[in-house]
Amino acid sequence: MQRYVTVKPLPFFYVGKQLSADRISRFKNQKHNLLSQSLGRPDTRSIWYSKEHFVKLVEEIEFAGGDGIRVSFGMYEEGHEFAGQLCLLFNSTREETVGTTVTHKDVVLENEPDFIDRSSLPREIILFPGDGTTVDIRDFNLGSPCPPRCEGGGDPDDDGGGDPGGEGGEGGEGGEGGGGN
Repeated sequence: MQRYVTVKPLPFFYVGKQLSADRISRFKNQKHNLLSQSLGRPDTRSIWYSKEHFVKLVEEIEFAGGDGIRVSFGMYEEGHEFAGQLCLLFNSTREETVGTTVTHKDVVLENEPDFIDRSSLPREIILFPGDGTTVDIRDFNLGSPCPPRCEGGGDPDDDGGGDPGGEGGEGGEGGEGGGGN
């Protein structure tokens, strides 16, 4: 009796281990040093997100009738645990056609008709391991930046770390959960 195994093709965004490593190295050697010097301490090089974060993000895009996501670079505000460090903000987009031009407009939650009702409800909290034996409670809008949180192979300098096999694995930081800023 023969068994057949279905092989799943690689995702369209896959760029390969070497290209990913080259891009990470270029960032580390060219931009990271400048950012770290400006900040006065090591800036963010990578961010870990849970699978649940992305599942919830896709759910929010669907809920908003979105067509995708825009990722913007940002910087944490003074007084924040990661003040001054690089972060990424995720914003759902909706397709908008003007004449023959298709654009992808940001979905700004504060401008949505259900914002007041949605904002009055308790937000869902994602739990995941933090430093030591404690568990951090994280708002949906935050990943785990490295540095300072480089445990578990998240440090790009750690050759035993995560596989940078695709662009989707290169990471970012705090997201807006598919909503607006």
